[in-house]
Amino acid sequence: MDVGISLPTTSRRAWDPGLAQVARAAEQEGAASLWVNDHLAMVADPASPYPYRADGAIAWDPSAPQLEALVALAQAAAVTERARIGTAVLVLPQRNPVELAKATASLDVLSGGRLRLGVGAGWLAEEMHALGHSFAGRGRRMEECVRVLRACWCGRPDRFDGEHVSLPEGLLMFPRPVKEAGVPILVGGMSKPALRRAALLGDGWLAVADADAVDSAELGAAVGLLEAERAVHGRSGRAERVLKINCPPGTDATRCAEATVAATAAGFDEVILDVSWERLEDASDLLRAALDAASDVRTTSGGTR
Repeated sequence: MDVGISLPTTSRRAWDPGLAQVARAAEQEGAASLWVNDHLAMVADPASPYPYRADGAIAWDPSAPQLEALVALAQAAAVTERARIGTAVLVLPQRNPVELAKATASLDVLSGGRLRLGVGAGWLAEEMHALGHSFAGRGRRMEECVRVLRACWCGRPDRFDGEHVSLPEGLLMFPRPVKEAGVPILVGGMSKPALRRAALLGDGWLAVADADAVDSAELGAAVGLLEAERAVHGRSGRAERVLKINCPPGTDATRCAEATVAATAAGFDEVILDVSWERLEDASDLLRAALDAASDVRTTSGGTR
């Protein structure tokens, strides 16, 4: 079990003490990965329900400054050496996939192949409309974008004529990502369509749960469905499984450790702690608790993952 942590791209900690310092400190503490979330725009009073709260309300100030995801990851990569970097998650249907292919390949090369691209269909209709895309058609567009990304990462993509994107004959897209297969894509979300896309298109699944609601039986059943669906589509190998654990202010370190153990029992390879950075010492305590729990699991199981 690996343990990663989300960086404070929407918190004052991105400036004080600064994103670079936080990223270095997290790597030195033992974080295996560093993650950022993604919104290109927000609205003051969104009509779109937030899917990860029962009341549908967002839990943050929409007017808070938010760093662009790939720019933030570029700085994190520049000041670290080992930790993998990733998006959890990037709203794929509202991005230009050809432009994104160039940016992500460049970031992957400059980071030494450390990038993983977590992607999702998005939930904020107002944001997607502002960027010129249909919210209703976001699922089909997302699936097409994944195919375009993989085609572009090959360096010499074949001609492609899709519903939303066309690639001409003879297009060149260099540099290529470090790995032959391209940047690993983790499909995020907890809905049945998200799980289906993870099985059909993703290199893995990026699930999400609150720290006090990590149910190993429920998540384990979802992992079973993921692998069964992959088999139906003839996908070989084992999908990577990452769980993002929401840790709001006041989350107890013991609960964070228990959630990490539960994720391991459910068959996940890695957890991401989405922590509040208002108190740096609290974020550090949660990371240490999860790292200790993961270490105990490895010792008990006799394995490294």
